Amino acid sequence: MATATQSATRPNVLGIILRAFVWIWLVLGLIPLVFMVVTAVKPAGVVNQVPPVWAFPITFENFANVLAGGAGVSKGFGELLLNSAIVSLGATALTIVLAVPAAFALSQRTFGPRKGISSWILSTYMFPPIVAVVPIFVFAGQLGLIDTYPVLIVPYAAFNLPIAIWILRSTIVQIPFEIQEAAMVDGANQWMILRRVIWPLLAPSIATVAVLTIVLTWNEFLFALSLTRSAAKTAPVGLQEFTGMFGTDWGSITAAATLIVAPILVLTIVLRRQMISGLTFGAVK
Repeated sequence: MATATQSATRPNVLGIILRAFVWIWLVLGLIPLVFMVVTAVKPAGVVNQVPPVWAFPITFENFANVLAGGAGVSKGFGELLLNSAIVSLGATALTIVLAVPAAFALSQRTFGPRKGISSWILSTYMFPPIVAVVPIFVFAGQLGLIDTYPVLIVPYAAFNLPIAIWILRSTIVQIPFEIQEAAMVDGANQWMILRRVIWPLLAPSIATVAVLTIVLTWNEFLFALSLTRSAAKTAPVGLQEFTGMFGTDWGSITAAATLIVAPILVLTIVLRRQMISGLTFGAVK
């Protein structure tokens, strides 16, 4: 009896320790985020005080200044956020439109080299994007696409396609093939099977791919800095304008960073269930 009690107690103690470790890690990870938001709502005279002041009247003046632009900033930050949203949504839509048919084709049993091609596609995800900046810049310059949305949307979609195809293919493979066979018996062709059978079942994985693509493109800096000037400049590039030779405007830069983080945080919270379902689909049979 004592042995059984000890065996039942040990997993509980281990679980409590693991939960405590996760919560401590989560709190430590949130400290920079909390410090950023707190700094963003500090008055101008309090932001640069050392040590930091924690008792102060909350103000949204920094957010208003950032969104209004001016004072050495080329454009209002609201326009930069709009550019980021257009580029991110465009790249996400293009990624999903291309990844779903590719994943469906690579999951078909009649397609012989599907495993080899799938592994090769996944391996291209390890290709460093920085290597492609100069060739894309030259090619886009010849086509007159510098500082346009397509010059960012197409490369972003290309670099996110491998992981998107792999996630969607892994999900389709876990769907019983008998469902497709039943649709074939009813006279459905491959396009109808994809559109009416597979696509609805892929909703959690598509949500996962969408969130991953949006996060990666929303935060991307190198391509946006190299391939845009003003018209299509995105929010991460605009952050550097708050740092100059005379110092950093910490109130404005933290307010701008908060505006960048907020949409992604909200999107992740809203779609968290679909993301978990998409990432764990097929893990338990």
